[in-house]
This record gives sequence, structure tokens and C-alpha cells, in this order.
Amino acid sequence: MKTIGSIGLGAMGGSYAKFLIEDNYTVYGIDPNTQNADTFRSFGGILLNDIKDLIDKSDVIILSLPTVPIFKEVINEIEINGKSNESKILIDMNTISLEDKIETKNKLEKLNIYMVDAPVSGTGAQAKLKDIVVMSSGAKNIVDECDDIFGSFSKQNIYVGEFGNGIKFKILANLLVTVHNTVTAEALLLGQKAGLEEKMIYEVLNAGAATSVMLDKRMPLMINKNYEPATASMRIFLKDIDVITDYLKSNNLSSPTFEAAANLYNQSKENIPITYDTAAIYEQLKNNNE
Repeated sequence: MKTIGSIGLGAMGGSYAKFLIEDNYTVYGIDPNTQNADTFRSFGGILLNDIKDLIDKSDVIILSLPTVPIFKEVINEIEINGKSNESKILIDMNTISLEDKIETKNKLEKLNIYMVDAPVSGTGAQAKLKDIVVMSSGAKNIVDECDDIFGSFSKQNIYVGEFGNGIKFKILANLLVTVHNTVTAEALLLGQKAGLEEKMIYEVLNAGAATSVMLDKRMPLMINKNYEPATASMRIFLKDIDVITDYLKSNNLSSPTFEAAANLYNQSKENIPITYDTAAIYEQLKNNNE
């Protein structure tokens, strides 16, 4: 059984580590957030303070980080530590640009570390229930070595082909999530303005063809204004929206529905705490209509 090193133990990375530990993997972890670190230790994880130490002790390293600058800092530190004596696998589960993924893959191969691009579809709340889908890409033989690992914390791992296809599918998924989350807020606000009871709005829409995972998961948060702790924070999702926007531009595509939704998120930077759940986009929409 492979030894795992987990860098980033937040809503997603912490859940990955928990399920891996439950499946009897030895998991080393690093996270500067003391609450995340304490929770990880309570699961039976072994907390470390040094990335070199974690890499030396691990066969497979999992990255689950909140921002692009933090991702680049971690990769830079891995580079500084130099070439590994034994080949390692690094599973990158972050939503960052395709260019950053490819650049990092090329850097790591020189260090005897082989990278798998494997973002997931699902929220932090879903990760706690293993209700997420991994979209893995890269060399098939290396991805196959990680299949049992993915099986520990997800309901399905879909191999989507050559390296970088994982983030491409993640961008498609997040484009849809952006729109679904926003129109969920729009439907709720319209229903309230029409005098409908909030609970019934949710129950009726969720029962029919108009539902979505975002309506199912996020409308109750909107109704109850239950924005913390976040299942997916505004900080992380605003970063994801930038990744989608840049990828659309690089492919010379307009996406009118996404762009309208993204504009609402960008407006929220002035009014909504970045620690809030993305369900709080409802508050920005409501504010715009007052």
C-alpha cells in the first residue's frame, strides 16, 4: 500500500485524507491552518512541517490548494529540494490554468516526480460524503497506480485521456456550476417576489426537470443564509471563474450566459466576504434588485 503525502488539508484535501486514513493508508500532511491541521491529526494523520520531509516519506503526493500563488509557492519549494532518489507521483487536484499544469509537469519530471492532472467535480460538502467524481488525466500507467487512491475518497474516477484533459473537463464543469448556482439564486428571488413560500419553492423545483445539483445543495443555504462554513468559498470560486474566463479567451469563444453570471460574482467582491459559500451570490443578486 502506497504512503500518501497530502499538501492542503482544507474542505477538499482534508476529506481526501480522512477517507485514505480510514482505508489504512499512512497519510502525512501539511497545512498552515491550525484548525485544518488539528482535524487531520484527529483522524490519525501524521502532521509534518517540512515539504522535503513529506516528499521523502511519501510515494504519492496529493495537492489540494486554495489559490494559484500558494500552488506556485509549493511547487517552487519542491524544486528547491531537488531531485528525488526514488520516483514519485504527484496528483494535482487543483483548478489552475492548463498552461500552469503543463509547466509544472515538465518541471517535476526533471525531479523524478510524475504528475497526474486530476481535478474533481463536487463541493466540500460532497467530498465529506465521497460524493465526488475524479477526472484523471495523464500517462495511463501512472493514473492506474492511483486508481485505488481515488477510490478511497470518490464515488467514481473517470480517466479522460492525455495530460491536461482533466482540467479541461473541470473548466466545463465549473462553467456549468457558475450558471446553475446563479440561476438557482434568480429562481429563489423571483419565487419570493411572487409570494411563494421558500420551502415549497425548493421542494417543487427540486422534484422536477428544472433541478440541478447546485439547486439541491445551494438553495437551502440561500434560504437559511447559511454561508459559513463554506462548502466552496467565494475566494476559491472567484479564482476558478478567472481560469474559465481566460480559457474561453484562449479559445476565442464568447459565453454570454457564463459571462453574465461571472459579472455578478465579480460585483460580489465589494460586498460578500470571500470566506462565504458561493450560495451567497443570492445576496448580491438581491442587493442588485433593491
